[in-house]
Order: sequence, then C-alpha cells, then structure tokens
Amino acid sequence: MHGRRRELVREPSVDEKAQAKQRVEKYCALNTHVMTLRAQHEHTEDALAATRRLLELNTELHTVWNYRREIFAHLDGWQDTEKKQQMLELELGFLLEIIMKNIKSYWMWNHRTWALSQLPAPSWDGELKLVAKLLAVDARNFHGWDYRRFVVSKIRETSDDPAAVDRSEFEFTTEQINKDCANHSAWHNRSKLLPAVLHELSQEKRQKAIDKEVDLILNAIYTDPDDQNAWLYHEWLLDVQTSAEAKCTLLRNKVSAIREFLELEEDSKRPMIELVDAFIAMDDLQPDLVSAEEKKECFGVLARLRDIDTYHLGKYTDTESMLRKRWAAGMSSAGV
Repeated sequence: MHGRRRELVREPSVDEKAQAKQRVEKYCALNTHVMTLRAQHEHTEDALAATRRLLELNTELHTVWNYRREIFAHLDGWQDTEKKQQMLELELGFLLEIIMKNIKSYWMWNHRTWALSQLPAPSWDGELKLVAKLLAVDARNFHGWDYRRFVVSKIRETSDDPAAVDRSEFEFTTEQINKDCANHSAWHNRSKLLPAVLHELSQEKRQKAIDKEVDLILNAIYTDPDDQNAWLYHEWLLDVQTSAEAKCTLLRNKVSAIREFLELEEDSKRPMIELVDAFIAMDDLQPDLVSAEEKKECFGVLARLRDIDTYHLGKYTDTESMLRKRWAAGMSSAGV
C-alpha cells in the first residue's frame, strides 16, 4: 500500500508457535478480566490500568476505549481542573505510545480527540506540530489528515485571525502536493480550504488564485498523468465556479493542456479520457461550444482508446454512440 513493498511471510517455528499461543492465552485472560470489571461497574485506578494493558495489545477494542472514558469520569479529582489537566496529559502521553505502534487505529484517534476536548488547557499548537511530524513519516495517512483538520478547526476558533490560519494550512497542502502529487489527502484538504481562501480575495486576485490552482494541477498531470487526484481536483474546481464563462475558460484551458501533453505522449490513456470528458462537459454547458472539428477530434480519440484499451471497449463504443445521437444534426451538415 502507498508504494510499499509487501514482505514475504515465512512459516513460524515450533517455538514461535508456542510463544504465540501463550500471548493469545494471556490476551484472552486479560480481555475477560477487563470485561468483567466493566460489567461490575468498576471505575478505579486498577481498572484504568487494566484497560491500558489490554489496549497496548489491541488498539481496536472500541468498547474498552469507551470504558476507559467512563472510568475517568468517576475518578477522584476529575472535577478538579488541575488534577484533570494532569490526568489527561498523562493520557495523551499514553496515546502517543499507541500512535507509534498503530497510527491507523480509528478508535485511538477518536479517543485522542475526546481527551483534547476534555482538557482544561489544551495546547493546539503543540498538537499541530505533533501531527506535522506524523505526516512527515506517512504523508498520505488519512487518519492524520482528519485529525489535523480537527486541530486546525480548534486553532481557528481561538485565533484573532481565522483567515490567516486557513492561508497557512492552504500553504501546507501546497508543500505536500509539491512533494507528492499523488497525495489524495492533501488534495482533499485543499478543496476544503480553497473556498475560504478565495472568499477573502478581490475578483482580480481571485482569478489569479484560480490560475495558480490550474498551474498546480497541470504540473501534477505532467508529473503523473495516470494519477487520478489532479484530475478529480480539476473537476471539483470546475464545480465551484459560479459562472458559465468561468467554467468555459477552465474547460478550454484543460483541452489545450491535454492537446499539448498528447503531442508528447500520444497514447496516454487517462489524458485522452479526460479530453473526451471535457468535450462532453463543454457540450453540456452550451450546445454550440464544441466545434465540428472538435467533434471529429473527439471521435478520433475514442477510436484510439478502443485500440489501446480493449478492456473498456464497450464503454468507449457506448460513449461514441451517445455523442453521435446528440451531435447528429451538426455532424450531418459538417460531414463528420
């Protein structure tokens, strides 16, 4: 996953199997013990310690995470601000250990969100630095990105300049995309931030910002034309345009860019598919927007796609059939 080579699995030795059996037995006994404590409504320090030992073995036990939160609410000192701060800071330290073992645990991230929300004096800037370090290790980890959005939302709530927070986060996505244009989470986060960034700009600066987005998209496409992220972001950018003229400009620029790219790599499948989609989108926007020559070009691209991508032959044939029916009158007069 994410370009990482899978390691070969070997048959364990007899000793290794015996050790694994002992670990399973230990785990089952501890799990039974914790569930018994919960059934008996035990909300003590000993019960909290037992849940910790169990969660260190298995982070995916959401019932145990829930039980752990129940215990905290019943502990002496929970109503005291200073003691509560100390307890939750220790809990964050424990969660950091869990992160190092299993960064992809849904329930661990959910619990960390709860802990920060309960903390009397949370350090959101510290959390932002932490998640930045985690993303430096695994830049595409969507758990980390989701948690980062949560942290940034909290920083925005307490900031004197929320717009500056959005701009800073927007620049962070730019850095991540420039490092890896296939980082879907970075593109997704960017799509969440761009409306707020554009809202602060004048019409002239807004257009310049859109042009920069197009340049970023084209750079990603030239880097890896088969990666879907930049293409999807372009579709989203098209959808958020408020005028037909703006959409038309984006589509025209897309067509021109793809034509230039196909001069270099004439059999690149994804750009050809996107070119056909652009012509269809233009026609949906305004029926006379696609010229007779462009319709002819579109059918030529579909014919080439049928040759190089026989697996999707039916799709390309159906698309051509649909377009010939739609463009029947214009093609007859133009001799297409």
